[in-house]
Amino acid sequence: MNFEIQSTLKATTAESPRQLLRRKPLLVAGMVLIIISFGVFLGQEWSLQHQGQGHEGIFMLNYVIAAGFLLTLLFHKMFRFRQPLAYLDYLMLFLVMGLISDFALNREITIFLPSVGWFSGWLVLVAVAMVGYSFRFLLPRVVQLVVLFLLGTGLVLFSYFALYLIPFYPLGLLGAIALGLGLHVFIPLCAVICLAVAARRMYRGDVALKRTFLAGIILPVLLSLVFLVLWQRANRHIHQILNAYQLQDRQDLPRWVVLSQQLPVSPLYARMLQTDLVYQAASEHFSPFSLPDQRFNELLRHDPLVVVATRFFDKPDLTVAERIKILESMYDARHPAQERLWSGQHLTTDHVITQAQIFPEYRLSYTEKILSVRNHHPSTWGQEEAIYTFHLPEGSVVTSLSLWINGKEEKGYLTTKSKADSAYTTIVGVEVRDPSVVHWQEGNTVSVRVFPCTPQENRRFKLGVTSPLRQKGEQLVYQNIYFDGPAAAAATETTEIRMADATAAHHLPADFKPQGSGRFARFGSYVPDWHLAFPAPALSPATFTFAGHTYQMQARPHEFEAFSPTRIYLDLNKAWSAEEVALVWAQVKEQKVYTSLHGTMVRLTAENKDDVVAQLRNYNFTLFPFHHIKEPDRALVISKSNGLSPNLQDLQESRFAADFKKIAYKQQPLRFYNLGSEVTPYVKTLKELQLLQYHEGSARDLAKLLTAKRFVRRSRRSMGENTVVLGEAGTEIIRTPATGTAAGSGTDHLMRLFAYNHLLQQIGGRYFQKDFLEESLINEAAQANVVSPLSSLVVLETKQDYERFGIEESKNSLGNASVASAGAVPEPHEWLLIFLVVAVVAWSVLKPKLLP
Repeated sequence: MNFEIQSTLKATTAESPRQLLRRKPLLVAGMVLIIISFGVFLGQEWSLQHQGQGHEGIFMLNYVIAAGFLLTLLFHKMFRFRQPLAYLDYLMLFLVMGLISDFALNREITIFLPSVGWFSGWLVLVAVAMVGYSFRFLLPRVVQLVVLFLLGTGLVLFSYFALYLIPFYPLGLLGAIALGLGLHVFIPLCAVICLAVAARRMYRGDVALKRTFLAGIILPVLLSLVFLVLWQRANRHIHQILNAYQLQDRQDLPRWVVLSQQLPVSPLYARMLQTDLVYQAASEHFSPFSLPDQRFNELLRHDPLVVVATRFFDKPDLTVAERIKILESMYDARHPAQERLWSGQHLTTDHVITQAQIFPEYRLSYTEKILSVRNHHPSTWGQEEAIYTFHLPEGSVVTSLSLWINGKEEKGYLTTKSKADSAYTTIVGVEVRDPSVVHWQEGNTVSVRVFPCTPQENRRFKLGVTSPLRQKGEQLVYQNIYFDGPAAAAATETTEIRMADATAAHHLPADFKPQGSGRFARFGSYVPDWHLAFPAPALSPATFTFAGHTYQMQARPHEFEAFSPTRIYLDLNKAWSAEEVALVWAQVKEQKVYTSLHGTMVRLTAENKDDVVAQLRNYNFTLFPFHHIKEPDRALVISKSNGLSPNLQDLQESRFAADFKKIAYKQQPLRFYNLGSEVTPYVKTLKELQLLQYHEGSARDLAKLLTAKRFVRRSRRSMGENTVVLGEAGTEIIRTPATGTAAGSGTDHLMRLFAYNHLLQQIGGRYFQKDFLEESLINEAAQANVVSPLSSLVVLETKQDYERFGIEESKNSLGNASVASAGAVPEPHEWLLIFLVVAVVAWSVLKPKLLP
């Protein structure tokens, strides 16, 4: 058996590498065939990832290459069934081709789900080492050591594959009849045998090589054991938290919230929570027919460490719904967790058009995003549903929605959220026709759904957003709107900015080119995160009048008032640094200081401070119970966050929500100081609902305020129902009764922003109650055409669809916003009305002079 290896070793001293290769043309041919086969495999992979589709049956090319090489070996008598390992160099190359064919066939008949990155990389390295073994006579000793080490790791790798495939061996024997395709399942088992024999031949008589091979076996085994130990320890940690939760006297928050607060944010815990959602678990019955189902909008992947861990140990005792809620709170997974009616697996975002009209004199902007969605499904009937989550600047509101149906842009109708959802669900889930809908979500986000997206043509929709500009010192900042949804990595983008002020245009990014008439454009790859800063001009006094009310933007600089809190509440969590805790404590320790621990208010003292702070600084976030604050008008809450938390709506069935809705609607906005500018989704919603008198800065800035006994003042006008505050813009919008017939020269976006923020202000502490669904608020949303907790925009295919679901186009409404309309420019029907009014007035004035 050993004659071939011995002769090769002797030949290496007498012949040059080139001479050796000439004597082994089949080795060179095998190497070339591997490169071709792997190239075909990578081409198919690229097509699947970037175009969402591949070519059915292409794996046959990989199979023919492998089978052809084996037949060639048989013809040259280099593969004998009685002595299959005599020519191991050539057999090793065949096994590499077989593995490529194996994974190509796996795309057609899924046995292994797509592997995680590190596992795929390991497999490629082992395959390279197998090729290296066949050409070892060309390699220096150091490289031979590396090859042998990798072969040792490969022995573990292929042993895992061989064990995993045991249930499929009977099917493989049956499938061997069909052109030998079933034999693919035995390739990992053959690789195990060949690697063991190859290593034995290489390290015979060489202790260093033997130890290197053994090290290659031991390392992945040790790492796997470490992972299993950590998995079991993490599982035990989860059960400890759940047991402690069960022993609590009051369970104000759901148990998934308590876990979200206390579990470490780490890859290990993420894998545990994502098991059966993102990562495949071991099948309970160990059967070839027990492949997992996908219940999360991410591609399910094969991680052997997770499979082995779930084979030997239990998964966390959590429902799928609980794990999804934890992932949403800890890992910003709200978008993939959204409920779907149809798959969106083959969708990509093909092109983005961004049109932004900036009104610096009103401290606001209007942005339209036109997205083109492409479906790469290989079947012509493969229609899918596109779901997008748009992240909006604070205080922004959606004011238009359009969907292209049969090549024509159809604008959305504003209606109640329940009607829009009912229409969309019925049509998409049952009737399978064209709708689109946009819903308000907490945390300055909205969701957009579009159906159907078909392989025949790209689907286009448009979303319009009215936003306040953020004031930063003497500058205004326009923030681009980005989204989560079908992959946009390969998307192109056309961006156009319209600015009347030529001075402000000088501050545009360098890749924007002037297009004339105050327009600047950029074309290139899609860029999600960019902003534009420019000097703030004087505020315009212009007003906008509609339906008996006039709207005007006015400055609202930060004003401070005397304030000395009687109670200070510290919202402590992992985001606080030790230095910040020390600075704040030094300022407040002489006062009554409280914090929330396990749902109970605890007074901090010099004796218990260190212990309580140490506990709370292990929390990822806290949901501070503002409704438990005593003397709220004399209280100050000091907080800091890393942006993690559930949404307020996630808590609606909890005792926390029940207590919140009993008290929150009675309270005036609470004084709230945030260390830094990042806030949680929970706090964002409370800000939007006008339940917090918010201010932010550093710990040192806070110390100055506490020393001076001051805090930011609420505008007295903002306490009424005719003023809304836009804190980021440093302005407020005032609504007054119209005194004349003139429409004003201001933009209609003044009314849209007022209506949205006024709705949230009116809902306020009644967020968990049903009584905020008042007809007057719904009418206000319809009049301004704004998406809110009460209202959604929906596009249906036909007029009959609108009538069937009781959705009517608002008669006395601003309608969908538009960049082209420039806000205050009248629509065609308004021009006609103006013309008629002018004609009537002119006739009244001239009639006495013209007629005798």
